[in-house]
This record gives sequence, structure tokens and C-alpha cells, in this order.
Amino acid sequence: MTKRYIQQFMWGFQEHFRGSLNVESDSVLRSIGFRGNPKATLVGFEAAGEHEFSICIEQEEELFKPSDFADVERRAVQKYKSHPESKIINTDQRTHDNRQRGILNRMRAEALEETLGALPGQEQRLFFAANSVRVDDYEVHVIISVDRSAVAAVPQIKTTVRDRFTIRPSLFHAVMMRMLGLAARSLYFPDPGAGLSALGTNYGEVVRTATESLMRDILYCAGYWFGSDADSLMNTLSSLPYEGRAGSGRLVFAKLDNPAVDVSVKLRSPVGTRKTLAVRKLLEASGPRVDVLSDGEKVYGLGLIKPDYDSETETVFVVTFNSRGTWELSHAGFALLTVKDGVPSLPTHVLDEDYLSDLVDRLFPQSDDTALLEAARAAGEHRHGAMLVISADAAGEAERLSPQSWAVEPARISPALITQLTDMDGAVLIDPTGRCHAIGVILDGTARGEGDPARGSRLNNAVRYLGSEPPPAIVVVYSADGGINILPHLHPRAREEDVSNAVSTFVALATEQPPSFEIAKRAWKVVESFKFYLSQEQCDAANQAHNTLEDFRMKSSNMRMQEPPLKPNAAMDETYWL
Repeated sequence: MTKRYIQQFMWGFQEHFRGSLNVESDSVLRSIGFRGNPKATLVGFEAAGEHEFSICIEQEEELFKPSDFADVERRAVQKYKSHPESKIINTDQRTHDNRQRGILNRMRAEALEETLGALPGQEQRLFFAANSVRVDDYEVHVIISVDRSAVAAVPQIKTTVRDRFTIRPSLFHAVMMRMLGLAARSLYFPDPGAGLSALGTNYGEVVRTATESLMRDILYCAGYWFGSDADSLMNTLSSLPYEGRAGSGRLVFAKLDNPAVDVSVKLRSPVGTRKTLAVRKLLEASGPRVDVLSDGEKVYGLGLIKPDYDSETETVFVVTFNSRGTWELSHAGFALLTVKDGVPSLPTHVLDEDYLSDLVDRLFPQSDDTALLEAARAAGEHRHGAMLVISADAAGEAERLSPQSWAVEPARISPALITQLTDMDGAVLIDPTGRCHAIGVILDGTARGEGDPARGSRLNNAVRYLGSEPPPAIVVVYSADGGINILPHLHPRAREEDVSNAVSTFVALATEQPPSFEIAKRAWKVVESFKFYLSQEQCDAANQAHNTLEDFRMKSSNMRMQEPPLKPNAAMDETYWL
């Protein structure tokens, strides 16, 4: 067995530590519903002794070299000098020195993040670095990178700093900061990595404490400083029944003097939020006309968020109690966090408006996109599940389905009325301009072995309907359990040039002599991500290049990596090109 020698040596277990953090960070992020391919890296700066490398890197693949970070120290000093906190003087010398060292350390971590993100080939990755910890002769920074597009898709607020305090804008950011903090703390122990654990705790505890931090930051944005136990209070409220009924209602967090809140009923004696039984009773009074209002410390009345609330201020937040043990944190109508039976996760019950808009553009060239989005959002305000059908021939379908629905005179109806109509069984049928043609629609269709027996009748009826080849149609299905499906499921459109470049890049890398196996592997993964769009010629070229690569691996290491050969997809046609 070939031994691996650490060329850029910081300490003996650095590879084990980095490998453990790779596995643990992926598991933690997956537990909240984040899929962003996290990768851990360690970068150490020489602090003592005389070593061959003044900068050392511990990485899974040889992506970075010490010279990439030659300018980091200088940039860190520049950032420190321009940082407003560097001008503050503490009268206690030790406090002052510790504070300034911490700021400089943070600036080096930020300089690392910026440097890594600017390196060639890393444009699609986002880097998060912890402050350094001294390990033997090196100041070591723990770094975790993820796919930039995955972070962009995470529901989040824009505020990251308020009154000099760092704000975690999403559950993902809260979890990432918590993991980096725990990993950095582990570096203080002897031989970090020897125990094959980088975080030193279970994944659930990482997410729980991250959620606690997120809720504290959210309440701070709303004007309350001491919201450390807000998440546990919400869990308690969501689990309390009232006269046998499951919890429901909305709790709005905003200061009493916030101009965005209209107070309809003001309590003469505000109720402390820790008096959970009293707050739970007040939640029974919330509904379409009023919500329960709280400043974080006390419930002070009933009222509503004004329609002209400037969401850019990010000072008003809502917790919605949907059912027993379930609550959701949102801002300006967009969910930020979902908690079910005490388990936090990123919201999954969010309408994918980008995909809906793409489908509308592909199926209905002459449409009113704004009206259709408004209708889809309005259907999402349902009480027990809903279905919206957008049909290219809504008039014809309303007539054909009329024995099991009510056809109406075509007209644009308000979002509020659409929401009300979803209380009725059956779908609301509209045309691409947003005009309603039928209500209470029961879709027909023949079972063809598709659908999902674990899901309800709404989704399976929609699948059967679309499988029976009706006029071009989009069906938006809101299930009673909160799930959202937009049908049909089509592959996103891609750029023909991107697909061609991916294939040619892999072919060039795979046929080099000798090849870089790690770089070629990454290029193959890119080709695989485009496999739906590949032509027969492109499949043949990529498969042949892969065989050449593996033939060389067999000769050099007596090992071969087997991959299923690429094949063109019969469903691919010109409509999938951007």
C-alpha cells in the first residue's frame, strides 16, 4: 500500500481533520435541506520556526498553491487599517490588544475568502473562512466552500450587519458560522483530527444552536436585543394545544412604535412572551383581519402589517403556526425558516417562480406573466390545498370538463378571490392572460404508471391529466401538507455553447499525456451534468476520451474507474436550447 506523505506539513493529523470536516459539513448542511457540495480546506501561515513552506495548504485536490496566497497578509493589513473598529481605543491595554488582534485576524480570513473566490476556476464557488487558530508553528484558517448558485437559492434577508453587530441572514449562514466556529475550536485541542471528528458534537446540536443564533439576530433586526431563547419559545407555542385544537395563528415581531404596524387593539398590560399559555390563548384571536403583535419581550396588542411596509428596512418579521409542532419564520411574505417537531430546515414549501416563469415562456409565448404569477401566489394562500391550471385552450377545456366543474364567463379575478375559490374542491382554470374560465375543476386522465402513491389525489390527478396530452398546460399543485409541485417537469433550458465547451474541455484534459486525473474528473462531472442535452456525436467523443483516460490510469496504477457510458436522451429537442 502506498504511503501518503504530507509535503506542506503543519501537524500530523491535518488530513484527517480536513477529511472529517468534509464529511460532517456535508451531513449537517444536508440535514437542513442544503445541497451545495461543501469542501473543506485548511490554510496555515507560518508563525514560528523556519519551514520549507511559509504558507501551507491542506486540500482534497491540488487546486491551490502557496503562491496563490502570497498577497493575503498585505491585503489583511490594508483591510484592518480601513476598518472602523481599528480606530477604537480600549483603556484596558490587554482588552485593546486582544480586540485589535481579533479584528486583524478576521481581516485575514476575509482576505482569504476574497482571494480564493477570485482564483481561476473558482468563480462558481463561495468561500467561508474562520479566524485562525495557532496549531504548532502555524496560524491555521478553516475554510468551507460551497456552490455559489446553491447559496443564492437560499431564502435570506439582505442585512448582514446592524449597529456593528454581525447578522446571520439565513439558516444556511447561521449553520455555516456555527460549523466554522466549532471546527476552529477543535484546533485548540491536542492533535486535532486524531479523533476523526472536526465539529465535536452531533449534527442536530449544530443546527439547533445555529437556529437559536438566527432567531436572536432576527429579533435584533426587529429591535429586541435579548432573543436568545426565541426558538425554544416558538417550539413551545407550536406544541401547545388550546381546548384540544392544534396551534395556529401569526405572531408579528415589530417594535410598538414601528410605523409599519397598524395596532388595532392595544393591551393595557402587555403579556410577557415567556408566559406561553397566555400567548397561546391570544393567538386564537389572530386571523385574516388581525395578528398578534410582539416586540420580542412582550405581546402588546393585535393588528396588521401595513401594505406600504418598506421591506428594505427588514424590521418586521412573522412567525406562522401552521399545525401542532410546526412553525415558520418569514419576512415580507417569504419564508426563511421552517421548524417541524423541533427540527429546523430551509423552507421547502416555496413556489419556484423562476421555473414557473420559464415554463410560461416556453409553453405560452403570448401571455401575461405578471397575472399568472399573481394567480399562482394567490392559490398558495389556501387553507387546505389548492390547484391552479393554466391552459392554452382554457375555453375549450372549461367546456369539455363542464360536467364536473362550473364554467364561468371569462374574466380577470382578483388574487383575493382566487384564494377564496381554493377553499372549494377542484382547480381554478385560467388562460395564459390570467382570465378565469372555470372553478371547482376536477381533472380527468388515464393512469399510465406515473404519479406517486405516497402523494395525494391533487398531484396524481394533475399527472394523469397532463399524461393524457391535453392542450399545452401548466398545473400548480399545493398539497395540504405544504408541498408545492409545478407540472410538467421539464429540464431547464441550457446554452448550446456551454454544453459543447464542457465536452471539448473534458476531451482535451482526458487525452493529455500524462493526464491530471483530479482535474479531468471535475470536467467529467460537468459533462455528466449536461447529459440530457448531449448529441450522439458528443456522447461518443466523451465516452472515447473517458476510455483513454482510464486506460492510462490502468497502466500507471493498475486501477480503473468505471462510469456508465453516456447516451443521448430521446426527449431532447431544440426547445431546450436558450
